[in-house]
Amino acid sequence: MFDVINIGSAVALGLGATFLLGGIAKGALGFGMPLITISILPMIVPIDMALALNAVILPFTNFTQFVQSGPMMETIRRFWPLTTGMIIGIAGGALFITVVDPRILSLILGLFVMTFVAVMVLKPQFHVPARAERSTGWGVGLASGVVGSLTTANGPLLVMYLVGLNVPRQLFLSALSLMFIVLGAMLSASYFMIGVLDFTRVLIAVACLVPALTGMAIGNWLVGKLPADKFKLLVLIVLFILGANMVWRALGAD
Repeated sequence: MFDVINIGSAVALGLGATFLLGGIAKGALGFGMPLITISILPMIVPIDMALALNAVILPFTNFTQFVQSGPMMETIRRFWPLTTGMIIGIAGGALFITVVDPRILSLILGLFVMTFVAVMVLKPQFHVPARAERSTGWGVGLASGVVGSLTTANGPLLVMYLVGLNVPRQLFLSALSLMFIVLGAMLSASYFMIGVLDFTRVLIAVACLVPALTGMAIGNWLVGKLPADKFKLLVLIVLFILGANMVWRALGAD
């Protein structure tokens, strides 16, 4: 398929390897694909194309997890304020993609990736009172929608909110999967409307699904072979280096 859409073999290989690595992280840890891919892709393709590819792939790689997690209807009923707020945030945030300088976008992405690593390492404790769940959900949804438009990786905000609610693991995974499905679908539509996503890039993304899903299968296999904590630490170290490199390049350092 890469030949049909006429991209170079080096770019095709880079895309395949990137989504394979992202898939391995998601399969082993349950998170990390968009963060890893958006950290590497701008070194291979234009940053707007990197965002477009991530947006198309997100729903497909999270649908199975959403279905298998169990409480689908409970997730939809409980987290509709979060979902609605995120949809509004995505629609507004996507407008900035075409007007923000690519170097600024790279800087935002790099800082966001580094912040994610810091949150995962420091594990700050948040608590969202039950009475504030709905109102906080609206706010977190709006913020994560804007962040998702600019980075395709709004996981840290969503994770902190769900941890603050102390929801059960199955509901936690179900909610995250639903948010990523909505994010990918909305971003794809928004990017298409503003010209960031076109038919050629959709075809490229479809081709990238093969290494992404293969990586997830490898990651699931690795869970039983490698200590999860050591693998997670390795992923976080790599992510931090990639994020720092994006900031370095965005600031114009040689």
